Amino acid sequence: MDNNEQDKLNQELTQANKAKALFQDPLLKESFDKLRTLYSESLFNTGAIETDAREKLWLAYNVVNKVEQNLLEMIDTGKLASKQLEDYRKSIDRKKF
Repeated sequence: MDNNEQDKLNQELTQANKAKALFQDPLLKESFDKLRTLYSESLFNTGAIETDAREKLWLAYNVVNKVEQNLLEMIDTGKLASKQLEDYRKSIDRKKF
C-alpha cells in the first residue's frame, strides 16, 4: 500500500467519524424527523389537482432520506477503511519479525 492509498483511507476514516458524529447528533435526528413529518403531512394534504406540489413534496421527502443514507454510507466506508488500515499495519508488523 502506497502513501496515497493510506492518505485516502485516512481521509475516509476522518469523514466517517464526522458523519457518525452528525448522525448521532440529537438535533440532526430531530431535524430529519420534523422534515419527514412536515413533508409527509403536506403531501397527504394536497388536493387532487395539486400534482406539481405533490411531486415537489415527494422529492423533498426523499432527499431527507438520501442525506441520511449518505451519512450511513460514509460511516460504512470508514469502517472498511479502518479495517484496511488495521490489516496493513498488521502485515507490516509481521514483516518486522
